[in-house]
Formats: sequence, C-alpha cells, structure tokens
Amino acid sequence: MDPLETLWVAWQPIIDLAAGAVMGYESLIRGPEDTALAMPAALFAWAHDAGRAAALDHACKRLAYEIARNRWTDPGHRVFLNIDARWAVLPEPWEQGRAGELPLAVEVSEARSVLEDEALLAALARWRRFGHLVVVDDYGTGYAGPGEVLALQPDIVKLDRILIAGIDHDVQRQSLVRAVRTWTDDLGIGLLAEGVETAEELATVRRLGCDYAQGFYLGRPAAALLPTAAKPVGADPGRPRPGVVRESVRPAAHPVLAWYAQAVAEAPIPSYVVGRRREIVAWNRAAEVLLGYPASQLVGQRCMQGPLDHRDAAGRALCRGFCPLVHSMADQAVHAAVVSVAQADGARQDLEVWVIPLVDGASGRVVGALEQFRPVRGPAMARPARAGDTPAGPPEGPGPRSAPVARGAPLRTGRPSKAGTQPPQAGTDSL
Repeated sequence: MDPLETLWVAWQPIIDLAAGAVMGYESLIRGPEDTALAMPAALFAWAHDAGRAAALDHACKRLAYEIARNRWTDPGHRVFLNIDARWAVLPEPWEQGRAGELPLAVEVSEARSVLEDEALLAALARWRRFGHLVVVDDYGTGYAGPGEVLALQPDIVKLDRILIAGIDHDVQRQSLVRAVRTWTDDLGIGLLAEGVETAEELATVRRLGCDYAQGFYLGRPAAALLPTAAKPVGADPGRPRPGVVRESVRPAAHPVLAWYAQAVAEAPIPSYVVGRRREIVAWNRAAEVLLGYPASQLVGQRCMQGPLDHRDAAGRALCRGFCPLVHSMADQAVHAAVVSVAQADGARQDLEVWVIPLVDGASGRVVGALEQFRPVRGPAMARPARAGDTPAGPPEGPGPRSAPVARGAPLRTGRPSKAGTQPPQAGTDSL
C-alpha cells in the first residue's frame, strides 16, 4: 500500500505560560504503524529517495488541516502546521477556505537559507492576510538564526531542543536564551521553548521569559483527535504576552503612547503611533482619509503585518530591510524618508515620512514612535539621497518643524510638542 495513503496525525499541546493553559496544538505526522516508515525521519527520507518529497509535504498539511477544520472546537487555540520552504509555491489547503476559518500558526523550517526566497516571503504575506501566525522553527540549528528572523518577521520563534535540554543546570544555554529573549522582546516576537521534558527545565525557561512551552513534560503527542489534556503549569500573569493569541490580553498602551495617540487624533497631518514592537496604537482620521484604511483595520496589529506594505524606490519591502521606524527608535533620532505605501484601493502612493522616537523620560527607554506623512510634493523628493540635500521639514503637528540634513540621514532635534500642551509628566521626555 502507498505510505501516503496510511498517514495519521499525532497532536502535541503548546502551553501559554502566562495563562497556564493550552494555546494550540502542533500536528506531527506519522507513517504506517508497525513499519519502518512509522516515524517522521524514516518517512521523509523514503520520500526524498523516491522523489515524492513534495507530495508527502502536501499530504501532511492537507490531512492535518482537514482533521482540524472538521473537529476544531476552541477558536482561541491555534493549529501549528509545518511547511517546507521548497514547496511554498504549491497551493496550500488553507488558501482554499475563508479567512479566519481555522486559526493557524505556520511553522517555517528548512535546511537552507530563506533570506532570498521571494516565493516564500510572498506566500507568508498571503497567509498573514488569512489571519495566520508565522513561526520560525528550530531556532538555534542550521540556518534558523537572526537573519531568518529579520527576513520573516515571525510572530513566534521556536527554540530548538538543543538549546533547552539541560538548561536548568547549564549557564551557557541560559545565557543564549536570555540574549534571544532580549532582542525578540524588542521586535514583539513570542518565544516558545521546544522539548521541555522536566519540571526544572520548565521552571528555567519560564524564569528566562519564554512565553510558550512544548514538550513531553507538558504533553506527549497523541493520536486522539485534538486532545485537550495537558499538564497544568499554573498561570504566570507577571509577564505580559506578545499579544498574538487572544485580543483580550492585549496590554494597555504606555502612557507616553496613549498621550500622543490622543494628541494626533484630530491633527490635520496623517499620523500614526506605534509601540516599541511596532504594534499600531493609533491611526488618525487624516491618515484614514489619505490612504483609505479605517483605524479599526489597523490599530492593534503590528505595522509590518498590515496591508500598508511599505516599500522603497526599488520596490524592496522595508519591513525586511531598512525600516524608518526601527532606524529612528534604534538611533533615538528623528528620521526622514520617502516610501511607497499601498492604499486601500490597491493603488500605491509615494509618501514623505517623518518618524519621531518617543522616549519614557523616567527610564530613558524608547517606548515607540510617531510617524507623520504626506504625499511627495515633487520629483526631487523621490530621487536618491545626496549629500547636502535639505528637506522642507516634517509636516506641521506634534513633531519637530525643520532641521537641515542630508536626505535620508537622521535628524537630531528637540522635544516634540503640541502647541499649548505637554505630554504627561511621568516619564515622557522625548529626546
């Protein structure tokens, strides 16, 4: 019998450590029972040798998706499905359904770099429009490293078992995970510890700030369809989650961001406010009128995952490269740029953007940014940067008015302000 006709799925729970509850299940494919192809390693090796790797990959995803779609009961849970980047150009089963029909987390894992894989990046953009999360799998092995994370902009990074095994008594592994936690935190990326097999490992990854965990200690893969039983771990409300699972747990905006959101609400200049993790906190009426997107469509999601699709003059996606927001927050300086943005009607428009980092005066930490924009006024704004260029200055509004600078270079300015008002005193000294 054809092994592809006797596949079955085992489901393993993934635990949200802040809630102490299941947030999803990973689908793990299995081959014909009581045969040499029962386990995945042997099954995929056979498919490679037989020239049926693409067929197996597609069969795995279709089987898991169909089972989950027919029997899923909790819309708060995600189905974690693995994909092989080599076959991202093939039609996926979830692209035939309705957006939001089944909440997925698509795990990207490959033994080669995907940094220049435009087909995969385009596929991920489509899947995000369906409301699915993107997960970088096996972080810490092969090509799964910072470069892949920057290129894919995932919602979750899954730490490979090689980083988790024995982490409770290995200070080097702890140091590595702590470092990954630091920079993924700034990017708004959730961290999932894979292969947790002991109570000590669980306690350690929790202490190091991991948001989610998976492993034999928490629940073994089970053939039962979408099992609900998993080892209770107790909630940990002290650590906020990245806001990628349930709307109800989205944290309130920082007071500085909330103040600026209110300040720009009725400003005549199109403006929006983002947090450190690039979640959109506010999108004003002028921005709605210019680009056609209502605030309800954008507020609460990360800007790189929305429909704006910021690109440079060469057509490269800025969210995977030189993002003005990231540059401004990292350099703690106002930054000017010209970008191409997708409008709600599908057309593209060139905009002059000014990004102003927002700093918590109490801690000195950048907590977000204010971006104001307007249509490019003339051809001079669209040409490449040249030393000695002097911009006309940012749009009027709660931001710096002008500063001579070479086009594309950061602008050092004074404190952003709104006429007649000041931001809240509890930590708002913006630059």
